[in-house]
Amino acid sequence: MERVAFARLLARNALLWIVPVAILWLVFTPLYNRYLVAAGESLLHLGESPDATRLYLRDQGVLRITRLDVGGGQSVLHETALSDFHFDWILLATLFLATPGVPMPRRLRALGWPALALLVFHLVLLVFYVESTYANSLGDWSARHYGALARNFWGLGKHTLNLPFKFALPFALWAASFWQSFAQPEEAPPAPRKPRRR
Repeated sequence: MERVAFARLLARNALLWIVPVAILWLVFTPLYNRYLVAAGESLLHLGESPDATRLYLRDQGVLRITRLDVGGGQSVLHETALSDFHFDWILLATLFLATPGVPMPRRLRALGWPALALLVFHLVLLVFYVESTYANSLGDWSARHYGALARNFWGLGKHTLNLPFKFALPFALWAASFWQSFAQPEEAPPAPRKPRRR
């Protein structure tokens, strides 16, 4: 398939798929939010002794960050919409489902490991987001518990993951899954056959 035709079909298919994919994402978002909060808190506890972080889900969509050693766990340190962490599911699924020239069963199978990679990325992003809040948003407490290097590490990591990586990762996973299709050269038209002399 010519690259121009591929791009046109991809754009057309993406417009057809993006709405049903977005609806499916909205349906599963409350369940996914609960998973992120529970798994993210467990990951953060791996680096804490004793376990101090408490993450809560408010109104099925808002992440509430607290710590037992800051205000006795009663003070809300930060709140943010969890959908901001994982709306790139829409982009990833739309790209895979809209890929032209590939049978649908193969597209669905190819979506498996990229979906797992995106799930892991969301957990890593959540950890960086919470740690960045601790390191840079709690005034004197942050200065006492995080050095300059740690504050820069968590802050820069959060911004890098939350902006360029979050948007680029679905494209990178999609391209890695179908790179062989992209790498195939365009077939040249067959040369005209010369008439045989009698």
